[in-house]
Amino acid sequence: MRKRQKAIFWGILLAAVAIRLAGFGAIPAGINQDEAMAAVDAWALSKYGTDRFGMFLPAHFEAWGYGQMSVLLSYCMIPFLKVLGFGTVAVRLPQLLASCGSMILMYLVGRKLFSERFALLVMGLVAINPWHFMQSRWSLDCNLFPHVFLLAFYLLLLGLEKRRYLYLSMICFGLTFYCYGIAVYAVIPFLVVYAAWCIWKKQLRVWEVLCCVLVFSVVALPEILVMAVNFFGWHTIETPFFTAGYFPDSVRSNDILFLHFSFGQLWRNFLAMTRTCLIQTPDQIYNALPAFGPMYHISIPFMVLGTALYTKALFVEKDVKVKTGKLALWGFLLTGIWVGLVTYEVNVNRINIIFFPLLFMCGYGIWVIARGFKRIGIGIISAYLLCFGLFLGSYFTDFAREIQTCFNVNFLEAVQEADSLEKYERLYITAHMDWQYNVKMSEILTQYACEIDPGYYQEKTNITGGRKLLPYTQRYHYIDLNYPTETDPEGLYLIHESELGKLSFSYEIVKKLGRYVLLTIGQ
Repeated sequence: MRKRQKAIFWGILLAAVAIRLAGFGAIPAGINQDEAMAAVDAWALSKYGTDRFGMFLPAHFEAWGYGQMSVLLSYCMIPFLKVLGFGTVAVRLPQLLASCGSMILMYLVGRKLFSERFALLVMGLVAINPWHFMQSRWSLDCNLFPHVFLLAFYLLLLGLEKRRYLYLSMICFGLTFYCYGIAVYAVIPFLVVYAAWCIWKKQLRVWEVLCCVLVFSVVALPEILVMAVNFFGWHTIETPFFTAGYFPDSVRSNDILFLHFSFGQLWRNFLAMTRTCLIQTPDQIYNALPAFGPMYHISIPFMVLGTALYTKALFVEKDVKVKTGKLALWGFLLTGIWVGLVTYEVNVNRINIIFFPLLFMCGYGIWVIARGFKRIGIGIISAYLLCFGLFLGSYFTDFAREIQTCFNVNFLEAVQEADSLEKYERLYITAHMDWQYNVKMSEILTQYACEIDPGYYQEKTNITGGRKLLPYTQRYHYIDLNYPTETDPEGLYLIHESELGKLSFSYEIVKKLGRYVLLTIGQ
């Protein structure tokens, strides 16, 4: 790397990291319910080697019961929780580090397949990309998937020349199974098709591919057993090294097209993918800001142009080694498209695997234009920097205020206050989250906000946070006021103000906290 290019590399990386660290842990304020679930399971693992339910070293979390969660992000949280203690910064640091690492990986892949200058261009696109920026600042388990896949992808490219990297890539591809359930039908087709090409073109020997299959299978085996246990209805498999749990209430298989095929659903999946990735219509606010989309709307022509030109260049390439490397990137993109087609009406986080190859295609389109028309290239870069500036302005102001509702700020503050009032032994906590009703969400957010010890939750002890309390199920009651509610003259009720009219008893307000009310039954 020449001195000037080295300076640009470090300038992009350090600036991108600095911006991602600005207000880290405070924006988004509060905690997302899936973050909270991953955090309490990670805390349980760090203290007892189990999830919050007491399952020993699970290969997959029971989490919400009806919907499970992948485990790798929670396992990555453990050292940060050990060092920093239980809190939002420790919970979000693994995703931030993975995201910063993926910027470097995009540079390395770009340099490997194209050139130093192209690598810097695509790294710059990642650094200012809205999707990449937003997902780096909070910990949703599935958002680890594209980063681990990208690492495996880069090692795969290296492995075509030095075989030790090939087997390392299989370890990383195996780890994707613990990032997101979609990996099962994303990673395997990618590897099978690419292996067939490499054998056909004599880039890999059959025995080398078989070694890859062995390494991959060993790493992915616990998750494969989880799938087998739940597909065939077997009992939970417990080993000294991991547990493959049976989850009878799971509904996740309903999201996979080829398990419930219809042409109508295929068409709806295609439209959802097109809206999400190309047209960039509004998604959930924690995934993308409506005015900018996950990729910026100005990227649409460059993505289309880049994909068309890259595909054309790939098919006319004569050098087998060069073509094999570049074909992998094309396969990366097709893998994302495949995921969009077979996954139920994807949103941004469900199809996150597609954004890295789309950034490459976008970069390729800009690269072709800039080489032919330098001034236009400078204009395009300036336009992207302007978009990034506007995006940051919106993210740190309007978004920071708006996201507080979806990240449960008011509820977290109210339940912490209720739990701190030691006068009341029993708490009755609403299922009203300020933006939706959900009893399970109320419980997991309470466990996070009040730092409830997993041993106390499992009722192995009556002590949590240094306090001796009633057993968990006697102290914490989660209520939905749309149904008849238990009346307890000695209990403390945490109610959303909009629910006061639903109460069937007289009450006395103890304290008002924003839109939440602490009250007791009137005498």
